[in-house]
Amino acid sequence: MEPILKSQFAKRIHVSPGRVSQLIAQGMPVLPDGRIDVPSALNWIESHIDQSHKDAVARRQSALGEQPAPIPDAPAAATPTAAPMTTGALPDPGRVLLTAKARRAIVELRRAERAERKENGELVEVVEVQRAVENLIANAKSKLLGLGHRLAPRVAIESNVAVCKRLIDDAVDEALTDLIGYEAA
Repeated sequence: MEPILKSQFAKRIHVSPGRVSQLIAQGMPVLPDGRIDVPSALNWIESHIDQSHKDAVARRQSALGEQPAPIPDAPAAATPTAAPMTTGALPDPGRVLLTAKARRAIVELRRAERAERKENGELVEVVEVQRAVENLIANAKSKLLGLGHRLAPRVAIESNVAVCKRLIDDAVDEALTDLIGYEAA
């Protein structure tokens, strides 16, 4: 996927362009020309989601006199709704929302990549492959089963083994040549 502008990235993950600038200031990778490589930026967001939200949770807890629990740098669970929990506190809504948006953007990116690969002929449906293989096998089977019927009268009248072998070899070669040229629908 080609790198995109900050404003395009903001639209993709459904945040403001200012929020994208904040993420860049916090360390989200950008290219030298200022464009954003979407996969690496989404991976960064997923693993470094907004340290300021973690800090804000810790400040709120200390203001309430609670002992803040350590919050991991990366999400501990791979479930879409997973967000770090602190003792006695709810997950930070901003962090949960940004994580969900990043994950949705990753899913959309992968879906678009699959569609592009399918359009370019790099991917095909399993059912299509199965159907093509079944057709190829059925065609080969009918060609090979027809050899006996076609050759029997000519081989039956031949007494020369070399001529019988040549007739059979020619018929098999013809059948294989037909199969080489076979194109599945």
